[in-house]
Amino acid sequence: MKILQMHTDFVEYKPIEKEIQGAEDSSSDLVREEEIVVLFTAVESGDDDGTAMQAVAEARDFLKKLGVNRLMIYPFAHLSQNLAKPSDALPVLKKMESESKEAGIETRRAPFGWNKALQVKVKGHPLAEMSRSYGASAAAAAPVAARPAKPERELGEHELLARIKKTDFGDLPETDHRTIGERLDLFSFQEPSPGMVYWHDKGLKLRNLLIGFLRTELAARGYVEISNPALANTNLWKVSGHSEHYKDNMFLTHLGDEEFGMKPMNCPSTFLVYRSRKWSFRELPVRYAIFDPLYRNELSGVASGLFRVKILTQDDAHIICPEDQAEAELANMLDMMEKVYKIFGLPFKAKISTRPDESMGSDEEWERATNTLIRVVKARGWPVEEKEKEGTFYGPKIDVDIKDSLGREWQCGTFQVDLQMPKRFKLTYTGPDGKEHTPVVLHRTILGSLERFIGVMLEHYQGKLPLWLSPVQARVIPITGDDLVYAKAALETLQKSGIRAEGDFDTGTMNAKIRNAQLQKIPVMVIVGEKERAADTIAVRDRSGKVSYGLKMDDFVRELQERVARFE
Repeated sequence: MKILQMHTDFVEYKPIEKEIQGAEDSSSDLVREEEIVVLFTAVESGDDDGTAMQAVAEARDFLKKLGVNRLMIYPFAHLSQNLAKPSDALPVLKKMESESKEAGIETRRAPFGWNKALQVKVKGHPLAEMSRSYGASAAAAAPVAARPAKPERELGEHELLARIKKTDFGDLPETDHRTIGERLDLFSFQEPSPGMVYWHDKGLKLRNLLIGFLRTELAARGYVEISNPALANTNLWKVSGHSEHYKDNMFLTHLGDEEFGMKPMNCPSTFLVYRSRKWSFRELPVRYAIFDPLYRNELSGVASGLFRVKILTQDDAHIICPEDQAEAELANMLDMMEKVYKIFGLPFKAKISTRPDESMGSDEEWERATNTLIRVVKARGWPVEEKEKEGTFYGPKIDVDIKDSLGREWQCGTFQVDLQMPKRFKLTYTGPDGKEHTPVVLHRTILGSLERFIGVMLEHYQGKLPLWLSPVQARVIPITGDDLVYAKAALETLQKSGIRAEGDFDTGTMNAKIRNAQLQKIPVMVIVGEKERAADTIAVRDRSGKVSYGLKMDDFVRELQERVARFE
């Protein structure tokens, strides 16, 4: 059995049509449940009542940690390729339901065997999303050394290649970022690396443009950028306290007798960088930015495209400062956030997430940290809204939801006040009195996962990225073969001017080339023919079909550069 466990603000589904002959009876009414934990469940071959009972027992413990007593069991076949027969799967789901109800949990179960329209909003705290395996899947996930080697015949080259193929998402809407990404040749998902992105040339340019944009902002605000090893001894996360919450979702291995893990977050390693030298109060705050990949062994990466991947990059930052500087630093971060969201045209709202039941530190520390956030939010004239018990285990935070062009909300920015990690990692600075003092750590992201943000942006703009963010800003198209030399000279001028341009110099009609550029969502097309050659000018067509004739190349380049500088 494979389960994706989500603590949600809400889950909403509507049965559309039966997918299998043995589907349960169900109405077609819309169902919506709020403040509920959802178990997206794939029942696999060999699962039985014992598997169901084990899954519910762990879910019960999870609910206790959250202080929640509402559970939905949602059949979700996409988590596994080793599904049980429908006639075997339904009794296991029913056993989970009865076991949960007997444990005193308010339980719901979505109908089995139906194609359902689904919408879910997951909470932002660290425990909100966790994957679980039971039965045969749990055994299969054990370390390789613990399993007997399976004899396998030698596979030929063609047989191996037949097993290595691109992930097929099936029929997706034209508005889905996976469809857009494939059409624009930005990225793909390949079966040898499930839930991990293969960035193509244009997609990597887009990702690097985002990082470059952020780096410019960070440099102007006094950040320094660091990078840390991907692999570390798991004792590091025991010191931080993350191990209890994240170990099930880490990629683990052994070097000799010691256990190591691929890092699922940057904080602990960043603290080691700070500890590598002594600090004076005169040198603080120190603002660390980091764009290292993070590794999280989630089940649902493939099915969600860029929205949930096993290797992700955050626009992560940690500010280490005396506590009396925390409000000014938070204000600086929120200034940057407002600027960034405005450039993307994204309205937002902020809420303060308070102390969860499972947490570190004293009541007095939590009150101080929470009041700091409240003062910062009030100073900006924002309403003070709270998300009860949804802070991290080490501190309260401001969670920021953006709204895209389709009206959907996405939790991206987060700003955390941390009084616990500095003590656990013995972070210090020398104060004006010559004595050692413990600083505060402010954790923050603005875009969050860059992979997820790119997915949101592709759907927000429907592939028509603004000029400044487009991997290809201009495409040069000659009308005939006689115009090829002039077209290549125009392309060279654009590229030397810093414009991301390419040429379509293949055979084919001009109309076909224009159509192809439109499908690729390229912002501008530079078209040259006999008239342009004679007058030493160019014609320019934009994505909407508007054409301007008789433009001088220098004027056109200057206009593009000015538009990019304005983030158009």
